[in-house]
Amino acid sequence: MIVALVGLPGSGKSFIASILHELGFVWLRTDSIRKELAGIELHKKAPPEVYSQDWNKRVYDTLIEKAKEFSQKGHNLVLDGSFLKKWQREKVYKNFKDVIFIHTTAREETIKERLSKRVGDISDADFEVYLKLKGEFEPPENAIEIFTELEREELKDLLKRVLGLSKDTPIHPQQGFYPD
Repeated sequence: MIVALVGLPGSGKSFIASILHELGFVWLRTDSIRKELAGIELHKKAPPEVYSQDWNKRVYDTLIEKAKEFSQKGHNLVLDGSFLKKWQREKVYKNFKDVIFIHTTAREETIKERLSKRVGDISDADFEVYLKLKGEFEPPENAIEIFTELEREELKDLLKRVLGLSKDTPIHPQQGFYPD
């Protein structure tokens, strides 16, 4: 099974990825791939040029190649990247027909708070980057939308049910995943 996470910085992608990793998924993260390709230590801030269109293409190409390697070995994968552009999602669909896209969401005030508290994270995104990317975001079609302001165990249970990993009754993606 391959799950690709779509969302703006601070929306909870890496939080969801960490839960899936806990469930046995191999976690591939564009933030770490970008820094590896650039020869930058994971917790050092990358220069702006490694976020150019050319670099983004290179990062997503590398992500796909790594995903193919793990997929061929039979691993479940979580692809943790923004996938903000349609071309990035199409690249995944082209290589993995049964990929499941999950669009992570949170309230903007929560995102701002999360981004202000990031310390030691490998992501370079701050609230200014969030606002810039928000204006460039091409919303996904056919993605399961999950509101990430739930408790970890609630999200874990929800993910297990959505992905059919639970003995409980599966949840159909069209039901929506927002708290009452």
